[in-house]
Amino acid sequence: GRTRTFVPERPGGRVDVDDAFESVVEFEGGAVGTIEASRFCLGRKNAMTFEINGSRGSLAFELERLNELSVHLADSRPGAHAQGFRQVLVTEAYHPFIEWWWPHGHIIGWEHTFVHEIHHLLDAIAHDSQVRPYGADFEDGYRAAEVCDAIIRSSETAQRVEIAYRGL
Repeated sequence: GRTRTFVPERPGGRVDVDDAFESVVEFEGGAVGTIEASRFCLGRKNAMTFEINGSRGSLAFELERLNELSVHLADSRPGAHAQGFRQVLVTEAYHPFIEWWWPHGHIIGWEHTFVHEIHHLLDAIAHDSQVRPYGADFEDGYRAAEVCDAIIRSSETAQRVEIAYRGL
């Protein structure tokens, strides 16, 4: 991992907050990935993107295009691999949660995400059930914090850091 503060002096004084970080990660099963963030991506407002690329397909999501999911599934037909991604709009009547919103095709926004999260949490509490797999729980938060801490340690030591999760 690597972290950087590009602007250490700001109108409010000196800061030590990271302006950017990047990391290369390796998963237990051997898959590799990258995690990165920056406050200085010109042209971006709040991209918050993720991509998952595998041998049978790829997914891509960008928060600035909240209602779309880019999907590419492997296809064995000749030339099919050249077709690229297709955009899936999550505003159709058959998508989860859409029954509580506008007629299909009407775009939903940032605030609707939080309404869904609160609805799901309250439903889990009322029915004494887990928020997983649709919501994050304490263990998910703990694991995310361990990853963040490992990236910082790796940046400080310029070494690879192994993450060993403790039992909860």
